[in-house]
Formats: sequence, C-alpha cells, structure tokens
Amino acid sequence: MRPVRIQGSKVTAEDIRGRVLTHDLGSDLRKGTVLGDEHLARVRQAREVHVMQLDPGDVHEDEAALDIGRALAGPGIEVEGPVQSQVRLRASRRGLLRIDAGAVDEANHIAWVSVFTVVDGQAVEAGDEVAGAKVIPVAVPSAVLAEVDRVAARAPIVQVLPFRPLRTAIVVTERLKPKARELFGAAVARKLGWYGAEVLWTREVTRAGAPVRQAYQAARDAGAELVVFAGASSIDPLDAAYEELQAAGGKVVRVGAPSHPGSMLWLGRLGEAPVLGIASCAGFGRNTSLDLVLPFVFAYGRADAEDFIRLGHGGLVEAGAGRRFPPYS
Repeated sequence: MRPVRIQGSKVTAEDIRGRVLTHDLGSDLRKGTVLGDEHLARVRQAREVHVMQLDPGDVHEDEAALDIGRALAGPGIEVEGPVQSQVRLRASRRGLLRIDAGAVDEANHIAWVSVFTVVDGQAVEAGDEVAGAKVIPVAVPSAVLAEVDRVAARAPIVQVLPFRPLRTAIVVTERLKPKARELFGAAVARKLGWYGAEVLWTREVTRAGAPVRQAYQAARDAGAELVVFAGASSIDPLDAAYEELQAAGGKVVRVGAPSHPGSMLWLGRLGEAPVLGIASCAGFGRNTSLDLVLPFVFAYGRADAEDFIRLGHGGLVEAGAGRRFPPYS
C-alpha cells in the first residue's frame, strides 16, 4: 500500500482509477470508496484528495472486515454487513453466548485489526448483536487476515450454544397462599419456559426430613435433569434440603454465590442432575444470580462450583455492574 496526495483541480481519470479514498469528500463520497472514472468530476471539486494505491495482495477494508467476521463466527452466529467497513455478528438462535476473550485479545494484537464484543456468558435471543469487526486503514495486506485465521483456527471465538429442554422438577417447602402460588407458577412458566424446559411437576412439601427426601427420590425416579428447590435456608447446614439431598444419594456442591442480589443461591447434585436452590419462592420472581446461572445449566446440562465463582467479577448487579439478565418475555 502507498498513500498518494492528489491536487483535485488537476486530477485525471488515470490518477484516481482503482485507488481507494482515505477520507470523506462529503456524504456522497465516503472514505473507502474505490474510485473510478464516474467519480472524476466530484474529485475535481476538492482542493486536495488523499488516496491509497493498493499493491497486489492488499485487501480492501470491506472484504477484510467480512473475512475477519467469518473467522470469528462459530456455531449459532451469522455475519452481517459490511457497512462502512464494519461487520456485525448476530446470534442466529436463542442460547448461551460464549466468547473466547483470550482469542479476542490475540486478534487485537494483530496490526490494524479491531474486534469488539459484548460480555461473555450472556443468554441471547436470535438477532441480538454480539460482536463486530473492522480494519483500521482502508486496506490491509492479506498476511494480516492470515494471522486472524490462524488465531480462529484453534477454536470458535464467538458462538451461541443452544439450550437443552431439560426435564425439570420443582420442590417447594413454603406454604404458598393462592396468590403467591399463582405468582410463583407464572414466574416458573416464564423463566423455565424461555429455555424450553419440560417441567415434570411442582411439589409442595413440608420442610422436614421424610417429605423432602421423598421429593428428591421422586425427581430422580422421574429422570429429572434439573431440580429447582425453593425455600431452603442457605445458612442452616441442618436444613432438610441439604441433609436429605445426601440421604437421597446426592451432595451439596456450593452454598452461597458471590453476587447481589441472589447471594443465597446454593448448588447441589442428584446423580448427574444439578440442584439449584433459592431461599424462597419470592426469589424466583425477581432477577437474581439464579438467572445468571440458568443459561449455563440449560446450555451444558450441568453446573459446578465454577459457575458460581465466575459471578464475582460483575456480581454487584444491582449497581449496574454490566451483567445482563436473560430477556425473558
């Protein structure tokens, strides 16, 4: 590539043909335009025009941005554009957005490359904009794009994992009045239904040993892939929710999440099925850390302590820390 300065009043068709404009000449002739004979009269109106002479192997900014976008895009992503030298990546399906932040950093270390994304680990809807890409100059050597392709070849950089329709059992230990039962049922239908969950049943039980253990056993016997437990005390290790989970062959994995609201969330496992516990039914109706963990559960069909630990960075959600809750209808 070689920059060229041209005096507008003296320009000839040969001076501009095939060269790329590096600045705007008004709204009708924008940076990045590959000039041709049809632009001659307009260019002659300018005092001075700056263009780029491309060498063999140089790639125009639009084509370069499209190439980078395609390299970034993994499963569940579609590339849109380019528009004014930029492409956008959008989710092509509902699911969990995963972004390889290390690979994004590595791509941005490549000269003239610019890749930008939203935060990893969000639940997204089809059509949501999740990333963008461009190159800084009006063209780049093809070797630049080969470097991006090298980074992208290792693993998908931006992808959307589909949600699995997990068979879900819900255990409630609170005595719900009709209005509370109605609100809880609506919240369950709205949230779990958004993921496509198959709710096997909702069972209200006494907060005591035998009823809780029987509920766990019923969930296991029904082939539940997720158990949601509402109404356990997160600070009482003798709560039936914990003791009877172990009696039913399960285990407690983690109590408490590093986020607010929703720090009373707890995690267990019953066979291969994750058990997600909240302090009360009322907590299910609000957006809390539970809603930040559910996308991972429905994408991977499991949960572990790391899914809780990762909430700490950005966990002060009520202060607008950048976490985005799933777009439940």
